[in-house]
Amino acid sequence: MLDHRHDDALLPLHGPDRHPNVIQELLGELYASFSSVREGRVADYIPELAKACPDDFGIVIATSGGRIYEIGDTRKEFTIQSISKPFIYALALKLLSFDFMASKIDVEPSGEAFNAISLDSESGKPRNPMINAGAIAASAQICDADPSGAVDLLLDYFEELAGRRLTINEDVYLSEKQTGHRNRAIGHLLRNFNIIESDPEPALDLYFRQCAISVTCHDLAVMAATLACQGRNPFTGGQPLPHDITVRVLALMGTCGMYDFAGQWLHDVGIPAKSGVAGGVMAVIPGRLGIATYSPPLDNFGNSVRGVAVCRQLSAGVGLSLFNQYSHTDATIRRSYQGSQRKSRRWRSDRELQILAPHRDEVRIIHVQGVLDFGGIEQLAAELVRLSNDVRILILDLAHVTECPLESSGLLDRQLCSMEDEGVEILLSRAGRLPLVSMPDWRITDRVSTYEHLDSALEAAEDQLLSWYDTVAEGPNGHGSGAIEAHGLLQQLCGEHRQILVEQMSLRAFIAGDFVIRRGDPGDELFLVRSGSFDIALDVKTGDGHSHSTRLATFGPGLCFGEIGFVAQTPRTADIIATKPGECWVLHRNAFEALSASHPDVVIALLKALTCDIGAKLSQTSVQLTLMEHY
Repeated sequence: MLDHRHDDALLPLHGPDRHPNVIQELLGELYASFSSVREGRVADYIPELAKACPDDFGIVIATSGGRIYEIGDTRKEFTIQSISKPFIYALALKLLSFDFMASKIDVEPSGEAFNAISLDSESGKPRNPMINAGAIAASAQICDADPSGAVDLLLDYFEELAGRRLTINEDVYLSEKQTGHRNRAIGHLLRNFNIIESDPEPALDLYFRQCAISVTCHDLAVMAATLACQGRNPFTGGQPLPHDITVRVLALMGTCGMYDFAGQWLHDVGIPAKSGVAGGVMAVIPGRLGIATYSPPLDNFGNSVRGVAVCRQLSAGVGLSLFNQYSHTDATIRRSYQGSQRKSRRWRSDRELQILAPHRDEVRIIHVQGVLDFGGIEQLAAELVRLSNDVRILILDLAHVTECPLESSGLLDRQLCSMEDEGVEILLSRAGRLPLVSMPDWRITDRVSTYEHLDSALEAAEDQLLSWYDTVAEGPNGHGSGAIEAHGLLQQLCGEHRQILVEQMSLRAFIAGDFVIRRGDPGDELFLVRSGSFDIALDVKTGDGHSHSTRLATFGPGLCFGEIGFVAQTPRTADIIATKPGECWVLHRNAFEALSASHPDVVIALLKALTCDIGAKLSQTSVQLTLMEHY
């Protein structure tokens, strides 16, 4: 079974134990408005369909985010009938090819009833896959592709689409088979034109079976949402159809899905849809949601009266028509600011800060959001071109990009390569939505650095600036001689005090991965970094309920850490881990207490220096927090 949904996902998002939901309330209003409609007649040309209750009525909306809203008879089974047609055509495309299917079935609206014998006079091809002739031709190709296993193949496929195992209503199947003389005539005509290349009876049998698959309104909404998500089932995560096939199927649903009412439907409602004579209507808002209704009474076109009314009202009332979409001006750029307005969590020495200060605005940080389709990339490219003359390092943060379609991703690759050719260093952070790995043709992949976190990219940008503008000769550790006398904190002490303090400190070595401090340890030691790199890490619980280790700060040569717990004599509140091999001078509390007795003036000088250091860190932290509210 493929149904991986939690029970809560199967329930309406409104009830006695939930707060009111406006979407659920909307469905309630639609249900109340159209329940009393008595127009239309239940289909009776198939005896079993005539048994349907005309009062049955259900509405379901399934979103691309995996949420369900439903009301009415949404779990009552009925047969899928012609709503199977877009899915059957999609399966034939998946098993065979676009070119092959084009040789068998056209894609032009017929303007005729669903059961019309609508074949091209010369080629014999059905006008489109949404009428009976086209659906029978598509079933024939599936049958020929797997003669002995076509039914199992069909049911396995519909299981992926609906997220649960579906079955065939044997009574309806037999009723359709026994009375389907017109469809049988269509099948033999197709054989006459060699559209069906073998005995048409197995194909007709498969067609009657597919129309008799039992579904609920809920099932149809999930299937519609799968089409809305470019062939990915948002409830199971499965991918029964590739995106290029769903694009073609939705186009056909838009132009042919409602038979000879299709043109009026597209004009009035503007949503790709498909109806079935058992009373189902399925509509798709690409990228957003699927809609399904169930109500057996049909109009003269064979479409559910209540289903058409619900879709029409949704289109007009809440703006779901594809032709009534608002522009998203500049929505792609979430935030854009200069490097001076956000610093990394790596604490820099005074010398490094002096070097960085006049050059920070050579870095630009741009946060991108939404779908990077043609329109999104056009907005981003315009911003990049506007800034290119003033930027030496560009950080693109892509955490809020929801998708980068393959069709348009090449444009982004070209834009980034063009900037890189002009000398702009490009750093990508949180690029999980971009097809960097799956797109071997991307030139930029081998030319830029990618970072899991934005802070890592900011640190790399600062390091790049230092490599360009730091003209001071570096020692073997990359930051001067590493002598304790050169340590920024100790430079605030006079030479005599510094010498006395140094004699009380020990040099301790660490390898990458060592825990220098663990959360809960007593605050008995003060660390001054001689070489290497040390991170403060804290476990933070995020909105998904999981704990993630987060870097609060990084300390390198010339900086100190552990001072707050040391001065306040409180337990450690975070872990400190060596990320690169290095050494620290360590002052233990016992030595500090001994100095307090023997050289109180040294201790006072040290405490003054630590107070200044803590104050500077708090000041920078406050500025960064304030800036983050705006950027």
